[in-house]
Amino acid sequence: MKLFQSTRKMSFYKNLKPTTYHLKPNRGFTMMEFVITLSILAVLAAIIFTSMSSFRNSKALQVVDEEALSLLDEARGDTLSAKDGYAYGIHFESSKIVLFRGTVYSSSDSSNKTVDVDGAVEIYGISLAGGGQDVLFQPLTAKTSQNGTVMIRLKSDVSKTKTILIESSGVASSN
Repeated sequence: MKLFQSTRKMSFYKNLKPTTYHLKPNRGFTMMEFVITLSILAVLAAIIFTSMSSFRNSKALQVVDEEALSLLDEARGDTLSAKDGYAYGIHFESSKIVLFRGTVYSSSDSSNKTVDVDGAVEIYGISLAGGGQDVLFQPLTAKTSQNGTVMIRLKSDVSKTKTILIESSGVASSN
């Protein structure tokens, strides 16, 4: 009887055909995976953008401060050396700083050296002795009677400021 059962099992297995399954491979992402990935990228982009924007603005403030000090030093040095026989001065506006020659600022003078202030920064507090927006250096001594302060700030964050101090000796410094 065992022999009969074993041959019967064998014939049963012989008649079975292997079954093949045709599974469709997953192609692409599901909508949920796409939305999650997109939201993660959006959050990262926002973090990077705000950090870079803040860094750029701080750098712009620093650059304007350094340019103003550089122009003040240049005007003082040119006056002290009597370059071309002129006295030199600096004119401040909210969006530009101008090095000029002579005793009076003239916007149309072709010898003016103009530095445009970055759009993220503004010169807002010009407090010079005698009023006005000009610092003029005296020949031979390079002293100035227009001593005082010039304030520079970020337009987007008015708490971030730089103050340029111009002493009566003509020496300029910044905080």
